[in-house]
Amino acid sequence: MFSISNKHEEFFDYLIENAEKFRRGAVIANEVMKDLSLLPDHMEEITNLEHGADKVNFDVIKQLARVFITPIDREDFYNLSCRLEDCIDNLHGFIMRVDMYHITQSTPAAVRGTEVLIEMGNELASTFELLKNIDKHQAELIYHTEKLNKMETEVDHIYRSEMSRIFSGEMPLLDVIRWKDTMASIEETADKVEALGNLIKGVVMKYA
Repeated sequence: MFSISNKHEEFFDYLIENAEKFRRGAVIANEVMKDLSLLPDHMEEITNLEHGADKVNFDVIKQLARVFITPIDREDFYNLSCRLEDCIDNLHGFIMRVDMYHITQSTPAAVRGTEVLIEMGNELASTFELLKNIDKHQAELIYHTEKLNKMETEVDHIYRSEMSRIFSGEMPLLDVIRWKDTMASIEETADKVEALGNLIKGVVMKYA
């Protein structure tokens, strides 16, 4: 059985740190969708989260160049770190769209969609913690990645239903434009988290 227990576990700590940033970013997105008056207060925090995630990813890349032996293939660490950073970038982009489009009223679909992103953030944080001991937690890791797949399916359903409502002709054209892009941002974020989960599953299979 392959073991990674004593080889630079700080790489996993970097991933856990950014998973926590994603989770916090999802909470911010959900809080804003529940109460748009909170948007100005959260703009700086989400920007700081995004910048912090960039720095963590840079630190991962820098460390990968210095370390001879890594717990898992350095290419896997690189891909996991970059994909996770992309997910955080998407949350930042979502909040920027809400501000740029001057959205003043939310929708139940946006609230629920961002709630699912929080749930996905919880799964990511748990998954990266377990990844430290792949050999002991293979079944649990696969379980968490499958949960991410199911959550993405829910967001996809929310997105399709909302697109149908948006283009039903009942909504003013300007709001159609606003919400088409805003809901697409939520859906794209969920897609990227699912893709990250699939990447994690591939890593687990490699070291099974």
